[in-house]
Amino acid sequence: MRRLISAVLLAIVGVVLIGGAVAVIGSYTFLPPILESAVAGDLREQFDLTKDPEVRLESDPQPAMLAGTFSGGRVSLRGVDLGGVRAQSSTVDLDAFDVDVSRSLIQGQAVGDGPLSGALRVRVSGAEITRLAHEAAGAPVDSVRLEGGRMRLGSTIKVFGIRVPVTVSGMLDLRDGRLAFEPDGLEAAGVPVPPGASDQLLSEAAFAVPLGELPHGTRITGVRVREGSLVLTGEVRVLRLGGAG
Repeated sequence: MRRLISAVLLAIVGVVLIGGAVAVIGSYTFLPPILESAVAGDLREQFDLTKDPEVRLESDPQPAMLAGTFSGGRVSLRGVDLGGVRAQSSTVDLDAFDVDVSRSLIQGQAVGDGPLSGALRVRVSGAEITRLAHEAAGAPVDSVRLEGGRMRLGSTIKVFGIRVPVTVSGMLDLRDGRLAFEPDGLEAAGVPVPPGASDQLLSEAAFAVPLGELPHGTRITGVRVREGSLVLTGEVRVLRLGGAG
């Protein structure tokens, strides 16, 4: 009888262990794709994208995933249009968040404690900045260079009937929801032009491009000039997560 009872107990323990192992394996196997798919679908709607973005969620340490705790993740978006500015690429680095694991697995969609948030980074190509400068600047633009944290516009002017190459340089900044070029230096044939004599041309070279209406909860807060491109930084604060409200 004791042997029979022991065998039954061992069988029950085995079933429990196997069930637990299946649950653990199932969580590792199915939970990340479910969450990643939910985040991708919500971002596609929020940013009005033509297709789902790439989503990679992270849990550190990894077993914390089983309790529904994620340390963050990265979302890669393509085709983001910030009003009049076309983005080359965009990423959202997600902050830590929690989900209800059992409800997420049962419902087949992510069920979180609230909206997600994260840091937004948008890269704008040099070619796009060149296009904007050609369209928005008041003076003709022959070339555009992004270097040393500044933008340099090349053009030509006529002086006593002679065409003279000039370069206007300045900063790109955010101003009242617009991407603005604020020139502060002028060179003619490689020679710096003193203030006063350069005011009119500097004024003509200045321009501002509206970023347009951004998705709700999204803000652009900074701009940095890199070699050959422009980086806009900001934040996303109300990214819905499946059943989160």
